[in-house]
Amino acid sequence: VSSWMLPFDTPNRYDIRSIRVVSVFGAHRDSYLKGHIHTATDLNPAHKSTLTYIYPMAVGVVCSIHLGHPHRTIVIRHLLANGKTIYTSYKHLQEIYVTVGTQVDQNTKIARLYTREETKKYHGNYDHLHLEIRKSFYDYGCASWLTMNTTDLNELFYNPMTFMKSNLGVVHVITN
Repeated sequence: VSSWMLPFDTPNRYDIRSIRVVSVFGAHRDSYLKGHIHTATDLNPAHKSTLTYIYPMAVGVVCSIHLGHPHRTIVIRHLLANGKTIYTSYKHLQEIYVTVGTQVDQNTKIARLYTREETKKYHGNYDHLHLEIRKSFYDYGCASWLTMNTTDLNELFYNPMTFMKSNLGVVHVITN
C-alpha cells in the first residue's frame, strides 16, 4: 500500500469531510450477540446519491466474500510498506462486482450499497457502509459480532475514523 482513499466516489477521496458518520466505533450493540461492541464505523458519502458504489481504500486482494443479505461483506487484504498485513472490511453490500482473489486498487468498483427502499425488505437500516479496519482476519469475520470488551476491540481492530484521519492522502514510500 502506498496511499489510502475514502471508499466512496466523492469529489475528493482524500477529504474526511466527504463522509457522514452514521454510527461510531466502540458503540454498544444488541444485534447478533446482545451487548457486543461495534467494530466498525458506519458511514455514507456526505452527499449521498441514489446509488452508492464502494471502492477499495487501497491496493490489495479480495480474500473473503461472506454472509448473506443484508450483511454481505467483502474483505480485502493489504500489504503495508513495513511488511505488515491489515484488512479492510466492507459490509451491507447489495451488489458485488469482484470475486475472491481479485487484485484491486482504489479505482476498482467492488460493490454497491443498498438504497433506502431496498433495505425495507430486511426491516432494518442497511443503506450505509459498515467499514472495519482489521488487524487480522484469523477469525474469518466472527469478531465483528463477538467482540464484547474494549481490550478485544483494540487488539483486533483499528478505529476507522482515526485510521482515515491519519492515513488519507499520506504517501507511504516502499523501500527494498
